[in-house]
Amino acid sequence: MIRLYTCFFTGMLLLLSLKISGETNSFNSMSKREQVNSLATQCWQNREKQTDKAIEYGMEGIKIAKEEGYTKELGKLYNYIGVIYQHYKFDISKAIYYYDLGLPYCIKANDSEEIAYLFNNLGDAFYITGNVPLALEYTQKSMDLFQKTKNERGIAYSYINMGELNRVKGEYATSLNYFNKAINIRKKLNDSIGIASAYLELGHTLFLMDKKDDALYNYSLSLEKNRELNNINFMAYSMQGIGKIYLEIDNIDSAIYFYHTALDLCKSRNNLSGIINSQLGMAKALALSGNITEGENFLNKALQNAKISGISRDILSVYKTRGQFYQQQNQYRKATEDYENYVEVYDSLFTALQYATLNDIRDRYLITSQLNSATETLKMKKKVQIYAIIFIIILIIFSVILFFRNQKISRLSSEIIKSNDTKDKIFSIISHDMISPFNILIGSSGLLIENLKKNDVENAMNHGQIIQQTSERTFQLISNLLSWARSQQKRIVPYKRNFDLSVLLHEVNAMFENLANYKNITVDIVTENNLIIKADKNLLQIVIANLLNNALKFSYTGEKVEMRAQQMPDHVKVSIKDHGIGIKTETLTMIFSGQDIESTAGTKNERGTGLGLILCREFIEMHGGTIHVKSKPGEGSEFWFNIPA
Repeated sequence: MIRLYTCFFTGMLLLLSLKISGETNSFNSMSKREQVNSLATQCWQNREKQTDKAIEYGMEGIKIAKEEGYTKELGKLYNYIGVIYQHYKFDISKAIYYYDLGLPYCIKANDSEEIAYLFNNLGDAFYITGNVPLALEYTQKSMDLFQKTKNERGIAYSYINMGELNRVKGEYATSLNYFNKAINIRKKLNDSIGIASAYLELGHTLFLMDKKDDALYNYSLSLEKNRELNNINFMAYSMQGIGKIYLEIDNIDSAIYFYHTALDLCKSRNNLSGIINSQLGMAKALALSGNITEGENFLNKALQNAKISGISRDILSVYKTRGQFYQQQNQYRKATEDYENYVEVYDSLFTALQYATLNDIRDRYLITSQLNSATETLKMKKKVQIYAIIFIIILIIFSVILFFRNQKISRLSSEIIKSNDTKDKIFSIISHDMISPFNILIGSSGLLIENLKKNDVENAMNHGQIIQQTSERTFQLISNLLSWARSQQKRIVPYKRNFDLSVLLHEVNAMFENLANYKNITVDIVTENNLIIKADKNLLQIVIANLLNNALKFSYTGEKVEMRAQQMPDHVKVSIKDHGIGIKTETLTMIFSGQDIESTAGTKNERGTGLGLILCREFIEMHGGTIHVKSKPGEGSEFWFNIPA
């Protein structure tokens, strides 16, 4: 008998070996393009059930496509990887990173359809992060492209995004109209997955309209269809919606059942955001049933998971729910602590989102300038001018109000004197750095129009580049000015948590990859893996981004920039070194002081704002650290800062 089993087992292994060997031989017999397309198909088909395996397929396809120079396939694969990180790994930063890598390949291949899908995915990503203006812009772009190519499936995707964005703005009737239009298209295409997700969005919208019965009906439809598809994550989301409604109508037992089932499903997919939402729902339901201690345990687990995920939206949701929970229990001290934590996280998130948004707008301009005609680019710049002018007017009014109020105060304290100095700096920046770029924009725009009329392409390109560079500088100025002005008002409070500094360095480097490639500059990152520090990640991102931007700006083409992070006995040291034009000795002594804010042109005549290093100093000092510089003209510069361990 043992021998019989042994023979059977050996035979099964042989058959399995032959099957794997056959698949390998079949794959190797394909052409390189067929291999890439096969890997792309495997990547997409395995995205929900074998997410890590799907990423492996995608990355292998990218490797072959790069070796063979398959531009169109690279654009699609990077888009696939972005979708997987966004919807199945729940890592929005990595998703946007891969979308950004894929877009230039789509443009180079003139693949309008893939560009439309990529714009749609970016719109969805920015919606999740709360950046509604950028989400709306990318969604509109994707819809325009889908309509031009008559891609009904893509149009349905755009309708879903437009529905979500109108829901955020409180325009529920418009939101419902978009979702229903998407469902009609998806029924026509027999798109079961798309129909199920649309019913879920209808449920969310109807719930906000206080139409509980209709919301419950759509949540149930979504659950039924996702069960048929075995789509675990969306089954959980549907159950969370049903649990939310039962909570509203005081059917506590049913609410607990659906939230608990959703929690188990999210755990099976390691969906941290889904786990957190389910735990918060359980906490609310248990509190209403009188089981306060168990409800508090779920709140604590949700907070632990939110800190692990590091997603600001989840952290905000947890602190808000905890505050409401403790307020209902008349535990006002705990409620106050959680509400204060909510405000701190929100304030830190606002600063980073503001900075990231302006950088995204800059990068978006670089890409769309290749995609659109010079006329479309000019229209966009006019819109930017209007927004910037409105901001300047508001800033001037605000500054004037502060000025006249302080004139009425007879005894000036040191804080008021400092406030007056701040206003003087703001006026100086506005008069010196803001008026000049707008004069350039207006003049160059006029010349660009004349060149286009004369079909003078060469001069049109030159004036277009001037408009581009001037706009980038103005955007960076507004970004730094906003952050600096808020820091002077003491509205920024660092929200410190543990994170991997080495990961942050790579994320910042990715933000400037296009600029580095443009100047053919290599950025070397030297750091220990898992270099965990406790600090405000958003504020440090702004500091490192400013320093890296300066290093690239003042480096010559073909040079190298080094970023290094080291764990010292009592602090962490981060340094950024370039081999560029260097800094004059007389300038070094006042470079962080802010006494004379002025900008210096880069090696390709890039302009700065004069505020970046002041922001760096203030944000580092908020952490109890110090920032330093050493430089020699013609030999380059090294900036470094220390954060207490």
